[in-house]
Parts: sequence; structure tokens; C-alpha cells
Amino acid sequence: MKKILALILALVTVFSLCACSSDPLESTAPAENTKTAEQKKTESAEPVRKAEKFKVPDDLPEGFAVGYSIIDISTVPLPMYDATAQTIHDPLMLTCTAISDGENVALIMSADLKGMKRNVAESSMKIIENRFGIPGKNVMFNCTHTHSAPTVGGNSAELARWETKYYKQLPILVSEALHDLDPVENAYIGKGIAEGISFVRRYHLADGGFRTNASASKNPVAHESVADPELRTIRFDRKNKKDVLMVNYQTHYGGATGLYPEQLSADFILPFREQAEKKYDCLFTYQSGAGGNINFNSSIPGEDPYPTFLDAIPAFMEATDEALAAEELAQLGTIRSAESIYTATVRKDSPERVQQALECQAAGWESELGISLMQKYNFETKYDASHTISRNREKGDTEDVNFSAIAFGDIAFTAFPYEMFDTNGKEVRDGSPYKMTFICSLTNGSMGYMPSALAFTNGSYEVLSCPYVAGCGEEFAQEMLRLLNVCKNQA
Repeated sequence: MKKILALILALVTVFSLCACSSDPLESTAPAENTKTAEQKKTESAEPVRKAEKFKVPDDLPEGFAVGYSIIDISTVPLPMYDATAQTIHDPLMLTCTAISDGENVALIMSADLKGMKRNVAESSMKIIENRFGIPGKNVMFNCTHTHSAPTVGGNSAELARWETKYYKQLPILVSEALHDLDPVENAYIGKGIAEGISFVRRYHLADGGFRTNASASKNPVAHESVADPELRTIRFDRKNKKDVLMVNYQTHYGGATGLYPEQLSADFILPFREQAEKKYDCLFTYQSGAGGNINFNSSIPGEDPYPTFLDAIPAFMEATDEALAAEELAQLGTIRSAESIYTATVRKDSPERVQQALECQAAGWESELGISLMQKYNFETKYDASHTISRNREKGDTEDVNFSAIAFGDIAFTAFPYEMFDTNGKEVRDGSPYKMTFICSLTNGSMGYMPSALAFTNGSYEVLSCPYVAGCGEEFAQEMLRLLNVCKNQA
């Protein structure tokens, strides 16, 4: 099997450089000679790596092996959450952890992006399968969800330019990770408690109301639920090269937004990576977990939040120390993967409610009349009204949602293509047949919020923007548990 895979990899290499010109969406980006001098000046200082580095290994290592690579995916200008980045405060990075059992290969990616639309994830998988023979179900693209970065997959010229560079970088990144494959002597899994870093951002108010991200003036008295404080680690002890440390935690951070309003930033990921790599003499990658209902601070008096996640780096390191001190040996085994397309029911509103939203839109979301109409019709925000229009006018009665899982030995990774709530993340983690399960949201897609059943009873922002019916979070959690058991039963 290894010789056959090696032959396939060698054959696709011959055509790889020619194939670069047919990368998805490349034709939509402006030609290099159309860029202004200012655009060239402000783009990432790190150029696309030279094409001669792009090649595949002659053969896979015997037994279980892990490889690692990292590349800068920054370009400017880029549209972000609430601004357009004109310069780079710190680079957005894409890491690739290649995992081989000697016969099969899986890739776990982590990108410093707010999100990645499904079309970009699918195009990326197609490139990897065509050039390396690695099937799409063995590939995951997790986004760290920094708000000082874009959700890629849109139609702007800036995003098209970003995609052009990214699609050229992707095969080089994968090739470097495959060339870095080194036998694993032992794998270890650990758990630490990161208290006071993340809070459930949904609040019961003193007047009996309920609100997401309530300010102190709203008198919040209790969180909807208690945030999951567990930080999880996987450490691959490699024979000849540095360990690879993977960390999974439920975060939802806009910490850098406002600090660097027109600059790209990976937020806390950069200092976390730098300190972890220095302290543990390792290579580091972070997988963002179930943070759809999470924020980095609290509005309840008496709680002592960190001003931003950047200030919480010591607490992140303490939790990682705890996880590594408590780590246990993990069994490794054959890589198994499973994927599915789940048909979800789209939530529909009354024609009258849709018409009210359309009136607000016609008046202008930010206009005095538009704001007045939203108050009159009890729309919590403009997003409440706009999502009412989109799910009723732009979506059918059902919509497909993609799920996938990759597992080996005692370890599993889950790909949820949306912002899931940590309650549903815990449901999957605790019900998983594997000792260590990484819950990876905003992975292989970016479909918005999928609240828990409890959240649907309270309403507010995430519920109002969700396109699906109540119970979707639990349905999707059960679908992932089914996939994990499919992987387990293959062993």
C-alpha cells in the first residue's frame, strides 16, 4: 500500500506546478501588474515560498509518524469583522499537522482566520487530493476565529487576491509537513483547567430580561450556563525532531478588535505559540473549540475578567502546564475517518414578520427611521432583521450541513462547520468513544451560530441569527457521535 501511495504522490508531483494556474478562483484575482505600489508595499513581507520546494516524499515512514509546517497567510488590504485591515500588526499563520500511520495520511490544519466558507475548504481539499492523493475526509481546516481577520470565501477583490496567494501556498505547506514526518515514540494526552479566561456571554438581567453581551448598565445577574473550563492537549513525542503540541480550548475572542482596528492580528494565538514553543521546546498548533456562546470577559460585578485574551496568556500557560503535568500515554492506531451530509430543517417566520424585516431594510439599518422601525417591530438588532430575511427569502426548507471525524487509537478530531455552543461540545466530548476528543468548531465551513436547546428558550442574538429550528445543536452533536462510533467500529 505504501509503495502504491508513493507512486501516486510522485505522479501528481509532475503535474503540480502546471496545476497552480488552475487553482480554484484564481482567475477572479487581479493580475500582479495591476496592483498599485501601495498594495505591493503593504502586503505580507513573507513572499510565497519558491515552487522548487514543492515536492512529495518518496515513501512514508514506517509506523506512526507526525510532521508539522507553518506558513504566513497575511495579505492586505483585507475586510475584517468591523473594519478593513490596511496593515499587519502580527501575521496570520496557517499550521499543518500531518499524521501518518504508515499507510494513510491525515492533515489537521489551523488558520488564523475569523472563518472559512465551505467553498474555500472544498477547493482546498480538492487541491490536496489531486496533488497528494489524500482524500478530503482526511483533511480538516479549523479557524481560530480572531476577529482581526476575515472570513474568507467572499466575492471582494481583496479576498480574491488573498485566495490566489493562499492556493499557491497550500501545496507547499502540505509538502513541507509531509517531508517533516518523523516517527512518534509516544503520544500523550492531557487535561488542564483554564479558570477565569472564558465566560458564557449570555445573561439573565435583573429586570427579568435576557441579552447576549449585556453591558454592566443592563444589570446582568447570572450567566445562562457555566463555561467549560477544560483545556485539552495532545503531545507527539517524535524520535528525531521537536515534539508537536496540539491545544484545544473553547474561545470566542474579539480581543484584538479595537486594539488594532485596521490591522490584521492573530490575537492571543501568536504570544501563546511563542511562549509554549520556548517553554516546552516544541512546535505548537491551536484548535479552536466550542465557543459560540463564549466571550473573554464578564459583565457581572465581582467577577475579574482579563481585559483581553492577550492579558490571559499566563493563565493559558498555567492550564497547559497542568495538562502536561497530568498527561497520560495514549494508544496510537490506524487512521480512520468518516463524513456525512446532514439535512437540517430551516426555521421559517410568518409572512408578516418577513415583511416587517423588509421594511427595516428598505429604510436603512443605520437610519433614524430604520432604527425606529426595528424598535417598533421588536427586532433586537439589525442582524435579527437581516437574518429573518435571509433564512426566509434565500434558503429553502432544508439545508445540508457537512460533518467529519478523524480518529486513531485513543485520539479523535471532530469538524463542526459552525460556531457551536460549549454545552453541545461537552456533550460530544463526554459521549465520545475516544479518550481524547478535540472539539473543533468553525472547521471545514463557517455557517454561523448553532445554539443549544437551552439557548433557544432564552432567545437573543445567536438564536435570532441561527437559520435552523430549535434542537439543531443537539441533533448535530448526535450526528458527530454517530460518526465517531463509525470510526471506532472500523478499527
